Amino acid sequence: MVNRSRSVCAVLLTSVLVGCGSTQSPQSPQFEGDPAALPGPSGAAPLPATESEPEELAGVNTGDLVRRERVLWWKLVNELYAPCSEQAVSIAQCVREARSCAACAPAAQLLADKIHGGAAPPDAQAAYAARFGPDVKQVAIGDSPSRGPENAPVVVVVWSDYECPACKRAMPFIEEAFATHPGQVRLVHKFYPLRAHVHAGPAARAAFAAQKQGKYWEMERMLFDNQLALNDTDLRRYAQELGLQMERFESDRQSDAAGVAIERDVQAGDKAGLQGTPHILINGRAFSYGLFSIDPDLGAWIDLEVKLAGERGASATSSGASPAGPGSAP
Repeated sequence: MVNRSRSVCAVLLTSVLVGCGSTQSPQSPQFEGDPAALPGPSGAAPLPATESEPEELAGVNTGDLVRRERVLWWKLVNELYAPCSEQAVSIAQCVREARSCAACAPAAQLLADKIHGGAAPPDAQAAYAARFGPDVKQVAIGDSPSRGPENAPVVVVVWSDYECPACKRAMPFIEEAFATHPGQVRLVHKFYPLRAHVHAGPAARAAFAAQKQGKYWEMERMLFDNQLALNDTDLRRYAQELGLQMERFESDRQSDAAGVAIERDVQAGDKAGLQGTPHILINGRAFSYGLFSIDPDLGAWIDLEVKLAGERGASATSSGASPAGPGSAP
């Protein structure tokens, strides 16, 4: 079992999917409570408050907003900087002038959707910061299990615990988002067995051993499909059902290399601000369960990343520049 801080499994309190939580040790990086930075030019002064009447913005659907919601939304899109740092204007001005920032209209739509969904302005602003802000984590993929092209414009990194119910529930949505964009998304798995889950560590070792024989993804599905049956006999049976060479399976799952790989992923997760599993980074930005829900926000987020990556690539091609790589800001 990986040696780290005590962990507890959270419960599902609202319609938002809450993950299984990790309490970091005092030596671990502390990210809890740190709000994501807002988009905008470095060191720029706050934009002035607006008292103007709400207007329509091209490409932004605000038809369902009542008067109160429209006023709140209009203040946000006029008082927050556009999501592209080179555009030192408000979101509203960016959209109105059709500036070269493809993320401006989606950013305005996000704020409209959050306000219409009942979010207070500070929460809508926090969602905007998380989704479009400059807080982009760089995570080494290394030899972690991955699917999709290495040069895919969208990289989704997921830290999972095989005994975590929230991880099991998230997997179909992650799989669907991956399958919807063939060749455009790279899916990467990282291990994060929680100490409170007694079978999570052995299951992670079994998945590592399966990876060594080219069957990681099959083993992952087997483990999540049989989440209540993860004892040693079960793990051996799954390996046999997958046709793994059993002597090698036993050697690999008990090896020091398995422990090193798991601990490496745990440390990377802590550094990336992991607060619970599953912890999902989409092009380096954390998918926060306090601000977004797996269904439908995860798929919509990845859909937009693919679209924005395509538009950035087209713009770079027409200008002769190199398109921005995964993890870069829109």
